[in-house]
Amino acid sequence: MKYQVTHITRYEYQQRASLCHNLVYQVPVDHTFQEVKKINYQIHPEPRSLAMREDFFGNKFIYFSIEEFHRKLSVEIKSNVEIAEPVWIKTNPKDTMPWENVVIWLRSAEADNDIRQFYLESAHIRFVDEIRDYTLQSFTPGRPIMEAMLDLNSRIFNDFDFTPGFTDISTRVEDVFLHKKGVCQDFAHFSLACLRSIGLAARYVSGYIETIPPPGKPKLFGADASHAWIALYIPETGWTEFDATNNLLVNDRHVRTAFGRDFADVTPLKGIVYSGAGQRMIVNVDVRRLE
Repeated sequence: MKYQVTHITRYEYQQRASLCHNLVYQVPVDHTFQEVKKINYQIHPEPRSLAMREDFFGNKFIYFSIEEFHRKLSVEIKSNVEIAEPVWIKTNPKDTMPWENVVIWLRSAEADNDIRQFYLESAHIRFVDEIRDYTLQSFTPGRPIMEAMLDLNSRIFNDFDFTPGFTDISTRVEDVFLHKKGVCQDFAHFSLACLRSIGLAARYVSGYIETIPPPGKPKLFGADASHAWIALYIPETGWTEFDATNNLLVNDRHVRTAFGRDFADVTPLKGIVYSGAGQRMIVNVDVRRLE
């Protein structure tokens, strides 16, 4: 599948800002089944400093600073990507190794530290006994890891309500579990807390997913949004991606921009602004199929 992704972020300040420094994690990267064809970006006002860099995890990000008075800031990233069907789509879940064997392997000398760093707690991921108990209802003794993960994915989809506005970035994973409400970011964090609490390695993935309009209705520009899901490490297939928000084994409708331990590592746009009052942020995202 070929897609064009447009992500536009606008800030409007109540008082003029004199300076801002920002990091933008909205740039797709090449993957074994994702190829980036073209990237364009426009930032207004024109930055004084601008650079494309790579972080510890291999993600691409844009750093820029604006060193003049301004009341508005606009960042537009436009990317063309081509996505092939991931290898795990053809994997038989029952043929994957028992999940306890993966836990043992992760603690052996065979497992790379780049993988093992993803079974630890992080800024948004805490180990909670009740969440571990919830996880073990799917990860029963001897169960193949991919089969167990698909079951957990389905249970989160059915047990939790997608409720925009109920949570924010400061909401603890324990509270998401208590109220069974949240958005894709919360469900990704909860999935990570589940998996890491039983000793498995899992990482946060940010990006986009193609949305399909109702039959007979045109697709509206800006109707999509940033999306989040997780990748679980399975030795036979590598990082294998699951989307609890949509109860999906991730396929060729997902566009990846970055991965990390949790949202804090890959915030789409973050920075520091010097201004004397509040601000308003407007975000528009569009994912369009090119074929």
